[in-house]
Amino acid sequence: MKFPRRTFLLLATGAAALPAVSRIARAQAYPTRPVRIIVGFAAGGPSDTQARIVADLLSARWGGKSVIVENRPGAGTILATAAVARAPPDGYTLLLIPAQFVINAAIGQKLPYDPLSDFAPISTIMDNPTVLVANKSFPANSIPELVKEAKQAAAPINFASPGPRGSAHLTGEMLKQRAGIKMQHINYNGSAPALTDVIGGRVPLMFDPWQSSKPYVEGGQLKLIATASADRLRDAPQVPTIGESYPGFAVSTFTFLMGPAGVPEPILQRLSADVRAIVGSAEFAAKAKQLGVDPKSTSPEELRLIIRTEIEKWTEVAKAANITAE
Repeated sequence: MKFPRRTFLLLATGAAALPAVSRIARAQAYPTRPVRIIVGFAAGGPSDTQARIVADLLSARWGGKSVIVENRPGAGTILATAAVARAPPDGYTLLLIPAQFVINAAIGQKLPYDPLSDFAPISTIMDNPTVLVANKSFPANSIPELVKEAKQAAAPINFASPGPRGSAHLTGEMLKQRAGIKMQHINYNGSAPALTDVIGGRVPLMFDPWQSSKPYVEGGQLKLIATASADRLRDAPQVPTIGESYPGFAVSTFTFLMGPAGVPEPILQRLSADVRAIVGSAEFAAKAKQLGVDPKSTSPEELRLIIRTEIEKWTEVAKAANITAE
């Protein structure tokens, strides 16, 4: 049958629009089955706790649909990250990952995925400020006093971190580079043993997430020298940032959500909107305050730019400090 030209064009236009309508319909119905949030750490840690908060609130927003947290520890989050990169890009497998994601890329770690092209950024979740804490007997109480102390000392001042080649380690290296001082990194296997030694006076200083050092500062066992974040701590607004002494110095130890590359755009935007909605809720804010972290959400485009910028920044720091993956 031959249609008039006007009728043919209308039919063709309608047919072309069907896939887009179908994609929008799938996004509106999403999710129709359980969604997995994969975490690269064992159960009970900070990232696992944050993932379970997100899972519970997303489930409630989705009318009780199941959101499961799956722990896949190992290889500094690389195992979990690679699993998500290989997952079907349908919005049902997500990755909750901290700043170690960008550090792994910055130090030249051999990765079974491309950090920029193999993932679909969704939104940031929380920002866990990195702080510089000290033993109570350490003579310096501020960054200017610390720099003066380091320049007068005969030997480098030791500083601890929860592990080598992590955000806290590289933050110390960045301070050394910006302030022109000598400091020696002391590696620990986790925050708890490092904090124990700083409290005990065996190491004077430590860069640590505020979430883990907060109880010891508030309990009077440690003193807070400065925060490495761009803004002052909500819990201690009287304590200056390192950036106030060295403009541009800012460390973002954020947690964020991603999916595998290729997640349909309507589902990606639905996911991002829903995540931003729960991060902006009063319930989320209350839970974040208990953890000592700050709620933080972004669009997929903003998160992609943050990831790229952070990789570039830490690559420069690692190169100057001669830090490479082992």
